[in-house]
Amino acid sequence: MNRTIVVSGRLSDSRHVELDEPVTEIEGPVEVVLRPAKQKPTGTAGRPVAVLDAMRALPNLEAGDVDELERMIEEGKLPTASEGLFDREGA
Repeated sequence: MNRTIVVSGRLSDSRHVELDEPVTEIEGPVEVVLRPAKQKPTGTAGRPVAVLDAMRALPNLEAGDVDELERMIEEGKLPTASEGLFDREGA
């Protein structure tokens, strides 16, 4: 299973990164992608950049996770009435 974990940290020198939190879920060789951390300005909720940042922060899902969500949505649907309020006699 491929798993991605996003952890912030600080580049301490040209070969070392000090992570803000420990990583225990992955062992062995890893691939490291570095990019400058963005300073998040306050009051950005609802702005396009904030929406994109929130979407990028979503967890990586597997196909089974999506299938389970769709199953739960179907299971939670309530029955609908095919008759409208004005279709009834005397209404």
